[in-house]
Amino acid sequence: MKCVIALLCTLICMQCSWCIPRHAGQPCFNYAVFPANIEELKTSYHRIKTYFQNKDDNFKISLLRSRDMPQFKDNHSCQFLKEMLDFYLTNVIPAAKTNNRVINMAVSKIGNALHELQANVQKCHLFFSCDRCSCNQSPHFRNIKRTFKQLQVKGVYKAMSELNIFIDWLWNYINVKRNSS
Repeated sequence: MKCVIALLCTLICMQCSWCIPRHAGQPCFNYAVFPANIEELKTSYHRIKTYFQNKDDNFKISLLRSRDMPQFKDNHSCQFLKEMLDFYLTNVIPAAKTNNRVINMAVSKIGNALHELQANVQKCHLFFSCDRCSCNQSPHFRNIKRTFKQLQVKGVYKAMSELNIFIDWLWNYINVKRNSS
């Protein structure tokens, strides 16, 4: 029994390890690169938008609604940002590959831009007020993940067709953080 408890504690600590700053002393968030990342996301999104929206035939369900996204002063915003970056990089981008070379190139560019943003956010852990570890999913992300699973294969189409909502939220969130620091 002690072994199971020790293993469980170890797993919880490992799950929360992303909460620990990894790059202390290095310059934080690179605002010079951020607009280029967002521009790459928007440009690549416009290349894939029609393809994924045509595949997304469930108009009654939405993963990302602007009104349901966390407010920028919400204490879950940083956690939500990390969860969404991980969600797109782990669940959506790998499953969004198609037989269309042009679409795949745009999806790869989206993945690369999101990966770069994720690395930047991890490096700037304290700047984003992620100093408290919460191993529970944020309530906003919990709803997105539940809907994504309900949609099964079509969840990828929905997530890719609504990526612009996350991009807009991301842009606004980073700018609020920038202006408040």
